[in-house]
Amino acid sequence: MEGERIGNREAVKQRTKRPGVVTKRMLIISSMICAGIAFLLWAALGFPQKSRNPKLFDNKTCSEDATVCPQGWNRINNNCFFQSECGKTWIDGQAKCMAHYGSLAIFNSKNEAESLMPYLGPSFYWIGLKKHNASKLWIWTNGEAFSNWFNIEGSGECAYMFKKGISSANCDDARKYICSHKGFCPR
Repeated sequence: MEGERIGNREAVKQRTKRPGVVTKRMLIISSMICAGIAFLLWAALGFPQKSRNPKLFDNKTCSEDATVCPQGWNRINNNCFFQSECGKTWIDGQAKCMAHYGSLAIFNSKNEAESLMPYLGPSFYWIGLKKHNASKLWIWTNGEAFSNWFNIEGSGECAYMFKKGISSANCDDARKYICSHKGFCPR
């Protein structure tokens, strides 16, 4: 009987020591899970690469004839233009264009704007002109002041383009949009 009690005490001692082992194992497993999650986040957000990342758009210049635009974009002069199929507010259209490395359409000349108009069909498209609150001057999305080389009809705060010209409307209206960015040179 006495031997059984000593044996039970030893078993109890072993069990009381065991939580330390279990705790260590849980810490190790938790650490491994956290490290795995950290690695996945690091990989998803882009870890440093030893080789240069390929760029979609190069900064080098090339002749207008050699300029390339992504598939689905139209090239006019040295710029690329994309026409959306769905309606968005002016600010949402700008966000979508920025996701494609561009902005709502910025035109460098009246001729460039007029070159795009025949492709617009019956739709209305937001472009990158918005009235500056304080001065009521039209400003392009790149921050440059509009030089009034075409007339903007309407009394809205945001400009849109259609087959016959440029007008303005409330920026919260849903319209299709046109994105633009500089064309790039193929490698």
